[in-house]
Amino acid sequence: MDYILKEDILKKGHRRRPGGRYSKASITIHSTGNSSSVAKGERAWLDNAENNRDASWHYVVGTGTVIQAIPEEEEAWHCGKTEGNRHSIGVEICESGDRRSVLETAAVFVADLLKKYGWGVEKLKRHYDWTGKDCPRILIDKAYVTGGMNWDWFIKAVKDFMEGEMVERSGIKVNGKRIEVR
Repeated sequence: MDYILKEDILKKGHRRRPGGRYSKASITIHSTGNSSSVAKGERAWLDNAENNRDASWHYVVGTGTVIQAIPEEEEAWHCGKTEGNRHSIGVEICESGDRRSVLETAAVFVADLLKKYGWGVEKLKRHYDWTGKDCPRILIDKAYVTGGMNWDWFIKAVKDFMEGEMVERSGIKVNGKRIEVR
C-alpha cells in the first residue's frame, strides 16, 4: 500500500511547537475525536487562531496521506504526560472517510516508523496508556470501533505490514518524490 508523506512542519517558535531534542522510546497512537476530520484539516487547525488548545502531534494520518507537523526528535504535546510528549512520537488517526483505508494507511505508516527505529509492536502505546483517556477511541471504544477493527486488529495489521504479509508496497511519496521502502 502506498501513501503520501507530506512535511508541513510548524515554524520554529510556533506556540504548538515546543522544540527541544529528545530521544524516542515509543509511538503513541491517537484518533482525532472528530468524525469529519481529514489530515489536511487537522494540520490547518494547528495554525488556526481560534484553536486555543495546547495540543500538537508529530504526524496525522488520513486515507493514503500522512502529514508531519513536528520533527520526530522534538517534543509534541500529545499525551498529557511530559515523558510521553518528549519521548514518544505522536500519531493522530483521522476518523472520517473509509475507516479500513484510513487504518490500513496508519498501520503501514506505523510499521515503517517501527522499522526505521528497529522496534517491534511492543513500542506502541495508546493515549489511554498515558492518562486513561478514551483515545484512540476508534480502536478502543466499542461505540466507535467498526468492523472488528479494534486495537488488537491494528496491532496485528502493523505486525503483518512489518513482516510483508499484507499488501505489498512499492514505495511512498515524500513531498512529491517517490522513495522505495524495504
